[in-house]
Amino acid sequence: MKYKIKILIGVCIFLSNIQIANCQTYCIGDEFILHAESYISGDLQWQYSVDGINWFDYEGATTATYTLNLSSDVYLRLQITDIDCLPSYYTSEKHIILLAQPDNSNAGDDQIDIEGTSTILSASEPSEGTGFWSISSGTGGNVSDVYSHNSIFTGQAGETYVLRWLVYNDCGYTEDYVTISFAEESFSCGDLLIDSRDGKSYPTISIEDKCWMAANLNVGTQITGATNASDNSTIEKFCYSDNSANCDTYGGLYQWNEAMEYTTTQSTQGICPTGWHIPSDSEVKELEISIGMLPADADIENNWRGAAQGIGTAMKAGGSSGFNILMSGVRTSSGNFLYLEGNTTEFGYIWCSTEGLSNTNNAYRRCWTASNAGVGRYDSFNKFYSYSIRCVKD
Repeated sequence: MKYKIKILIGVCIFLSNIQIANCQTYCIGDEFILHAESYISGDLQWQYSVDGINWFDYEGATTATYTLNLSSDVYLRLQITDIDCLPSYYTSEKHIILLAQPDNSNAGDDQIDIEGTSTILSASEPSEGTGFWSISSGTGGNVSDVYSHNSIFTGQAGETYVLRWLVYNDCGYTEDYVTISFAEESFSCGDLLIDSRDGKSYPTISIEDKCWMAANLNVGTQITGATNASDNSTIEKFCYSDNSANCDTYGGLYQWNEAMEYTTTQSTQGICPTGWHIPSDSEVKELEISIGMLPADADIENNWRGAAQGIGTAMKAGGSSGFNILMSGVRTSSGNFLYLEGNTTEFGYIWCSTEGLSNTNNAYRRCWTASNAGVGRYDSFNKFYSYSIRCVKD
């Protein structure tokens, strides 16, 4: 860019200011045109200073107009020597502060056929300018922090994306592009589900065209039964009797709000792996009906159903459905642990993602017990109880 700096000269005793347009971001490499306006007489010398105290001549800069390129901050003034005015006099100085050009953008190496649906971007971190990610092509993509050079990018299996890393400031911008592609999903129901968050694996079972986890979810950081989970960035779980080995065997126990990640939307992903979600009450009824429960029985509220058909037995560990419910017990709302397998009374529970019908402080659950061949459907306990989670594929 070019900037024209005018020095307004009056008589020899008038010290005028340097006038400049109202822009004013000045950039390294810009061209500046110094011009003495209303100049009448006298010898001219353009001068510069780096500290505003010590001044030096620009060599050969003795005309009313002088052009220069600046690479660092500088003070400018004009010295005028007129034989009728002693000594020489000067215009007021102008301090020019230069902004560096933005760094050259580097979006990082292409990432092709990535397993899974997320990756860490690896653009250059600018020292001059601000970086910004945008998606130039591809559907269903999301950059977790568009201003972070090493943000997490999430997309869809089988999709290819082109991302732009823009580095900009008031002096301009540079840009670079990176291609990200995710491999086609190779998972088939019946395969082990590998949770990319922690590497844990879960068996899966297809029941009437829906794919279910055939083991309880075990993700997150263990907290003690005496405390409640909190709405933070950490998934918090309970292990029966505060024994981590019980989580390894039976999965974690989760308060409803924590499992839902503090939303009340049915069939939300919640704490399930990407591509899976917490089943609604209706989805679990469909599962029960597909195993053999009568539809009229499935709708029964706050009671046991399906005992005549042995639906509960079919859903327990070793049962014919392959759903493999364990007697994993419960953490009560007061922080006590009850009913683990091997106790005199033993129960298995899972949460549904549906709030209670008459009281939204509660939520629907399913329960199984060794002494009943049916399945209990209840919405009578509050969301501070902690039960197991089974995820179903989207």
